[in-house]
Amino acid sequence: MEVNAEHALVKKLDGSVHFHDLAHILFDQALLAEGGLPEDPAAYVKRINALLV
Repeated sequence: MEVNAEHALVKKLDGSVHFHDLAHILFDQALLAEGGLPEDPAAYVKRINALLV
């Protein structure tokens, strides 16, 4: 996997208190985009929901 350091989502990671969760979400989204599944789908949903509320 290659990371685009200029992408807005990657830039948002810099200094974020939620760095760990955002990094996991980006990785899981990349897996989904390629037709794969996150290692822990329940944790992925929990992270997404936590960001939405």
